[in-house]
Amino acid sequence: MSNLTEYAKNISPVLYEQLKQAIETSKWLDGNSLSEQQKTHCLQLVMAYQSLFNDHPDHFSIAKGGDIYMQNKKELKNKFSHVDIHFLDL
Repeated sequence: MSNLTEYAKNISPVLYEQLKQAIETSKWLDGNSLSEQQKTHCLQLVMAYQSLFNDHPDHFSIAKGGDIYMQNKKELKNKFSHVDIHFLDL
């Protein structure tokens, strides 16, 4: 495996989610902080994975095929108008 896309093809969905979480929190699952180099490499791998397998991209993410996907304002309003907010009732 000589390039990033080849690595991305061979990671599991579970590992992808763990890498994504590590980027979001800047920490590994064991609580250790990611170095700047680790953040960069993880982000590149996550983006490569998304470009291969992300059939249902979230707002502003990498879609399958490598295109940046952004929902327009109307799509976002529709998406969030159906969110159940009953969990706020404490």
